[in-house]
Amino acid sequence: MAEFSRVFIENTNQNKVAVNYDFAYGEYLATKTFFDLLSDVQQNLLDTGKVILSTGQEASADSPGGLLAIQFYMEAIESSRQAHTGLSKLGLNVEKQLWKNI
Repeated sequence: MAEFSRVFIENTNQNKVAVNYDFAYGEYLATKTFFDLLSDVQQNLLDTGKVILSTGQEASADSPGGLLAIQFYMEAIESSRQAHTGLSKLGLNVEKQLWKNI
């Protein structure tokens, strides 16, 4: 028997909330995150000509190496979005088939 305390209740509630994402919301989060990061890249390029990568490094648009790093970073965030979107669509298809067969 578990003790009845605020900590136990808080942990239980947090665990319930943390796993109750549906697939459509997951796709929305992936798309929103991608466009937020893309907007940050654009804003940084316009303001300073430098982009802060996810590693914390700064890539300058003034050098070929910096441009290459920015390109790789943008490809990485796009790949991440595609992976999350693909997983969400797969989950939605499985859920659809499950409901169809019930």
